[in-house]
Amino acid sequence: MNSKDTNPKQLGDWQYLGREIWRRSWQPFKNVPFVFYVILAIICLGGLGIWVEIIKGQLGQSADDSGLLTALSTFFPALIGSASLQLILSSTGNSDKVLVSFSLLACFISFFGVVLITIFYPFHPAWSLGAAVWFGIFAVWFWWFTNGDELTYQNAPIDAASGGSTSRAVKGNLSEFKVD
Repeated sequence: MNSKDTNPKQLGDWQYLGREIWRRSWQPFKNVPFVFYVILAIICLGGLGIWVEIIKGQLGQSADDSGLLTALSTFFPALIGSASLQLILSSTGNSDKVLVSFSLLACFISFFGVVLITIFYPFHPAWSLGAAVWFGIFAVWFWWFTNGDELTYQNAPIDAASGGSTSRAVKGNLSEFKVD
């Protein structure tokens, strides 16, 4: 990809958002530490309350799905909310209003979703549980989307040089620079 492919000023906002979603969804699969982190930390440990409720249900200790719904309904807003705030903070520093807007939309939908799930659970428990599962999947993807570019989770030295192709022209000039 060149700078035009990821520069919102040279692309339309929708095209830029689409490319970022595509790139951030598939590129992290190359990084084994990132994938293992998502599986171990986010899904296994972060979703521990969900796993406890699933095991209780399988052992016959839970007569209904209200505990599972509660575990899911506390998992996904927390994960989406924290990833959303992280994306807002990192995108604001880059003046990337497209990703800030996308992050705010995801956060709003998450909290609106938990309110609707809570309201409709007494009338449509299966639908509410299904919606909570899909929100949980979305929450893991959104965390993935937010953190896929983080060097912390990549198998590369943190201080490795980055900045694109070495064949591109460097911005600025040194005409006023003098060495004594």
